[in-house]
Amino acid sequence: MTTYDAGEFTLEKVRDYVWEIPQEGAMNAPARVLASEALLDEISEDETLQQLRNATHLPGVQKHALCMPDGHQGYGFPVGGVAGIDARNGCISPGAVGYDINCLPGDANVRLSFGRRAPIESLRARFEDEEAMVAGDDFVPSGIRLFTESGEKTVYEVETATGERIEATADHSFLTPDGMVDLADLKPGDSVFVQPFEGIEDERPEEATLLTEEDFSEYNWQIQRVLEERDLLPLRTTDEAFNHLLKILGFFTGDGSFGGEGQVWFYGEPEDLETVREDVRAVGFKPSKVYARERDHQIDGNSSQTIEHSFETTSKAFRLLIRKLGVPVGEKIASGFTTPGYFGRLADWQKALYYSAYFGAEMNAPAPQHDKHLYCPKVSQTRTVDTADAGESFLKDLADFLADLGIETNAIERFDDDSNSERDVVRLRLGVKNDSENLIRFFSRVGFRYNREKREKAVAAIQYLKTKEREIERRESIATEARTMADGGASADEVKDEFEINGRFVERSIWSGRSGRPRPGDDFPNFEESLESVEVRDDLTVETEIASIREAREKPVYDIGVEHEAHNFVADGFVVSNCGVRMVKTNLRYDDVQGREEELVDALFDAVPSGLGGGGIHDSSDGDVEAVLDRGVDWALEEGYAVESDLAHCEDEGRRPDADPDAVSQKAKDRGRNQLGSLGSGNHFLEVQRVTDVYRDDVAAEFGLDEDQVVVLIHCGSRGLGHQVCTDYLRDIEQAHQGLLNQLPDKELAAAPAGSHLAEEYYGAMCAAINFAWVNRQLIMHRTREVFADVFDRDWREMEMELLYDVAHNIAKKEVHDVEGEEKELFVHRKGATRAFPAGRPELPPAYADVGQPIIIPGSMGAGSYVLRGGENSLSETFGSTAHGAGRLMSRTEAKSKYWGGDVQDDLRDQQRIYVKAQDGATIAEEAPGVYKDVDEVVRVSDALGIGDRVARTFPICNIKG
Repeated sequence: MTTYDAGEFTLEKVRDYVWEIPQEGAMNAPARVLASEALLDEISEDETLQQLRNATHLPGVQKHALCMPDGHQGYGFPVGGVAGIDARNGCISPGAVGYDINCLPGDANVRLSFGRRAPIESLRARFEDEEAMVAGDDFVPSGIRLFTESGEKTVYEVETATGERIEATADHSFLTPDGMVDLADLKPGDSVFVQPFEGIEDERPEEATLLTEEDFSEYNWQIQRVLEERDLLPLRTTDEAFNHLLKILGFFTGDGSFGGEGQVWFYGEPEDLETVREDVRAVGFKPSKVYARERDHQIDGNSSQTIEHSFETTSKAFRLLIRKLGVPVGEKIASGFTTPGYFGRLADWQKALYYSAYFGAEMNAPAPQHDKHLYCPKVSQTRTVDTADAGESFLKDLADFLADLGIETNAIERFDDDSNSERDVVRLRLGVKNDSENLIRFFSRVGFRYNREKREKAVAAIQYLKTKEREIERRESIATEARTMADGGASADEVKDEFEINGRFVERSIWSGRSGRPRPGDDFPNFEESLESVEVRDDLTVETEIASIREAREKPVYDIGVEHEAHNFVADGFVVSNCGVRMVKTNLRYDDVQGREEELVDALFDAVPSGLGGGGIHDSSDGDVEAVLDRGVDWALEEGYAVESDLAHCEDEGRRPDADPDAVSQKAKDRGRNQLGSLGSGNHFLEVQRVTDVYRDDVAAEFGLDEDQVVVLIHCGSRGLGHQVCTDYLRDIEQAHQGLLNQLPDKELAAAPAGSHLAEEYYGAMCAAINFAWVNRQLIMHRTREVFADVFDRDWREMEMELLYDVAHNIAKKEVHDVEGEEKELFVHRKGATRAFPAGRPELPPAYADVGQPIIIPGSMGAGSYVLRGGENSLSETFGSTAHGAGRLMSRTEAKSKYWGGDVQDDLRDQQRIYVKAQDGATIAEEAPGVYKDVDEVVRVSDALGIGDRVARTFPICNIKG
């Protein structure tokens, strides 16, 4: 065979295992695929070849862009891709180093902090400055740690029995009573949790300065200083602190008062007051503890006692601040307060912060009326006759705000009130119209703050009213069908037999008709009865059934990842979820481990943090992160996590000298701070293995490997820090080098020209991230040594737990290579590929200078892995590179639709004595052995081409997955 037909592409055979897409058009070089025909069949199934061809359009590509035998589709640049690009006249591309995938369409609305919602697509440019709402033990905001996007994928529309709708890809996870479950594993009738509060569409308020130093010039200078220290002067409508203040102002207007010297008091239930205290702290002031005291009451001659709860602040600066912002001063009944004058400059969601807090204090809770209706939610004020107009103005502004949101209110009521014996007072009242759709809009868009009971009842009310509407719609449909059947000649009895409904309802539908919509049946519960069967959880979610799941269409999809350990966020009301390798040798034999596999895997799983979120082995400070980024494994040596021999057996001795910690954003550093010494998620793992085969005795001896030996493989990367570096620079490069981007066939290949400021910054930041990744794996190795010492009751040194080698996978490095007889400095991009230098290359550590670099090729957890050494042909063929693993055959979505994690785990244990442990079954399904290509075939091609020579093969004993 001299050509290979891959659909759109015809590959020409250069020689055995080398196939080429010839250079044409705007390609700067040919594209080459290193694969057997069996592997080509798999590579050609996705977008790998198109992405490889696109990569040849990058300026400065030398010789040819390459796809290793394990290649598969990636973000912009194929995983398993290698490109050597002129470091003087070419470019550097973050997309050709590494990125991620995702799963919600762009119009999916994500719940954000402060009661806002926004389409997920709109978060692309600002996600690091936003907080998404997370469900769990509570409903809380969390920083967003990542934003990912990709091309079009098939999405499915999910609709619940209460009318919630969302579109998502099949691999997107939803919160269910059984935990997070992928959409592919759900079906109609299954239960999911929804959060019915929608919030208000996000918009940026008009930027206006509300308070400056001049507003406090008449007071003691210390007042101004206190406010300036807390960044409250000047105070602008766009300040986050102002949003916290709006909630406090609204609640104080209802349930607050001024006391003695500097005192500001807030009253409510203890749990609710704790949330007010959080906002007081958020603006920089210290609240008191919550006090409790007995209060005596006399009503119609009857006395009673209640417990009143309250807390205070005693800062004169805080008291003056909220006075300047428009809270009632003095006795509220006579103060003449109205809506603060700056409200016209606020976004609707900001107004809702104020009013929902006021409603939490003053509005009646959702309650049953009669005939399955709810009472009209009302707020009322008592004012003196002189200030009644001001009170009516306040309520009118409130009604206008609700009207802007499509929420109707009744007319403002005004009537005399004789409750005050000392002065003439007027009672004012405003109610929200209580038809179902109007109440749903009110409870789901505005609702209540600072009142747990009202918030829970509002959630229950939304679901009750939605269910009621569904029931009415069902009865309307039956009535229409009944009349149609009767008009067609069917008897009343025949019509009654057709429907499971009261016979009297059918008769009325046929004969007497009815004015208006039908009412729910007698067996439909009222609101009070429904509360007994509806559980509103602490995170304000409720359980509902899936009514339908149907394939919609293909759409571009997106995802976000949050910092909160719950790893979920709320979109469209649903709760949904968003390297390198080193080998450690031991002198243990397989017999030493047999019978202790479960003990070992449990101990490793407990000791090494894994999964998407935070938590690492080292509790890092800002200074630690800076030192790690700068010095790499040298830092670990100083801190006692490494020994000298670890550095001697690590690529670049565990430190990239070109690292520039200052080029790493603070956001990236913050993400990495609590992840140092953790596996992460996806295909990352820690695996205990045994050496089953040795192919080159001489090289294996140099590497310190022999048959039946126990080794440990650690595969993970720079965690969220590295992802953030890529995200930061992709965005900056897209904006700064739009001209270059417009010349490329795929925007995901965004690149910075060599020598440009961004190219140098990105290279320095990437090298710093590599340092972080090396230290991350070093800390995991340190913890692994401790676990082995505990399990086998001997010092790790006695077990000779030495590092064989550590090599990076996703990287672009400046290296000198021969290009047509000329020595050139190149940016060698290796995305999901590994360096494979032969003996004699100066970058190799002394231990391997004469034998060649060790290469570690992980396979699936059921197939084993390989140790190779840099082949003699690697420099001329692949810029000193080879494959980095088996390569995926199917997506994670496909994997989870085909495999069940528990079954995979059981089969591996029972059939192959491989013990696997992970955070959840879905992770195991995603990494099932059948998901990956044949690692034997991948390595066979590498060996045959002389780019990576087989040395030894290993097989899993136990494995913990990220």
